[in-house]
Amino acid sequence: KQWYQRRVAITAGDTAFTWGTGTASFADCIGPIIEVCSEEGMNGTCHVYYDDNLWINTTVRSVNVIRGEFDLFEKTNLRARFDTLSEEDGPHNVAELETIGALESFAPVLNDVFCSLDKGWKFHGSVRTQSKSGKACINWRKTPLAHKAEPNHYCQNPDGTNLQAKPFCYISETETEECDIPACVWDMACFTGVGVHYRGSTRTTDHGRNCQNWNRDWPHIHGYHSPKYSWAGVGDHTNCRNPDYEGKPWCYTTNLLHRWEYCAIPRCSRDDFEFYKF
Repeated sequence: KQWYQRRVAITAGDTAFTWGTGTASFADCIGPIIEVCSEEGMNGTCHVYYDDNLWINTTVRSVNVIRGEFDLFEKTNLRARFDTLSEEDGPHNVAELETIGALESFAPVLNDVFCSLDKGWKFHGSVRTQSKSGKACINWRKTPLAHKAEPNHYCQNPDGTNLQAKPFCYISETETEECDIPACVWDMACFTGVGVHYRGSTRTTDHGRNCQNWNRDWPHIHGYHSPKYSWAGVGDHTNCRNPDYEGKPWCYTTNLLHRWEYCAIPRCSRDDFEFYKF
């Protein structure tokens, strides 16, 4: 793949989260972009980032997500309470955000925004309006899936009962083509944070024990059944998940003497895992 190359005067970490052809303009960049300013109303001294920032060494009073989504944290190193803002939300004064009272660190939301998990059935990124072969996508309102898709030109995979292999679009009212949306590696081959978003297929614990099906109560009775906990990825499978926000992905085991254990899944790091896989 070709990464975005930094050619303009900006404040940023590195090019890790972006993908697409090289460009000299943020307007052509496919990747998360955020702007923060020292005064309300996006005034004062402003800085633009396209990566995470674990410690903002200046006071931030207003923020605008230009591309994608970002989690905004009240403390440094992505700690404490947070709010999530997307490009659709527009500029905000920090004092008016719902949860946080200050902004000291932030990180882009990648999964299902810039890459797809689980065949992309929740993918909602506004990054592709053409098919893999370069044909223009028509608005989903003119397609047979108008009742399920968002009414726009972006690649989606909206038919939850008949999913295609990855996000696609209609290039005519009857013809579809796959889109060039990469598959997520993070939260598939490894986990981030405490693993709430992990959707990989590991089904053994740190001690080598097999995992129990989440929809069953044998050998261990529990309350984490789908669809109530479908947001955490639990369902009719034995893959490790984390529906209680504790530690890292785990599962109930098939061993009567061992109720649950953490799973043998590595933590994501830039040194060991790429972000996307085409």
